[in-house]
Amino acid sequence: MDPVAITAQMTEPTFFDVVQKSPRKVREVLFSQLGVKAKKKGSGIHIQENREDRVRKLHQKLSSMHSKKESEVCRELIRNWLYTKRPMLKSALDFLGIPNDAGLVDQETDFFSNLSKDRVQELVTHLKKDFDAEHVSVYLQFMEVPHIS
Repeated sequence: MDPVAITAQMTEPTFFDVVQKSPRKVREVLFSQLGVKAKKKGSGIHIQENREDRVRKLHQKLSSMHSKKESEVCRELIRNWLYTKRPMLKSALDFLGIPNDAGLVDQETDFFSNLSKDRVQELVTHLKKDFDAEHVSVYLQFMEVPHIS
């Protein structure tokens, strides 16, 4: 699935987490490129509300745009976020018997495309025992796992 579509389907809390896990420089460039401006600084509570408002606007803009640029940006956001979810990646790879280094692999991930519908369902069930269902869905969609419902 396209990274923009994956991003558009995320709930606000997950999208907020995805953005927060990206390096600050990446976030600020993204806000700037898409014209999501910060309000003037105020008290600590206003700064937090401002941050959440900016992320909400960013989510709306990314959900309604679709160009190669937005696709690349969303791909990078998701990739950065997944790097912070390495226990989930490791669990998936271990379940599939894929050698990995704490969730990272040196080989191409095309092994996901060869999974049967039953094997995908077993993997989803396995991952949902320990990890948020939406996070599992984002991961598997990003990896282009077939038979995701």
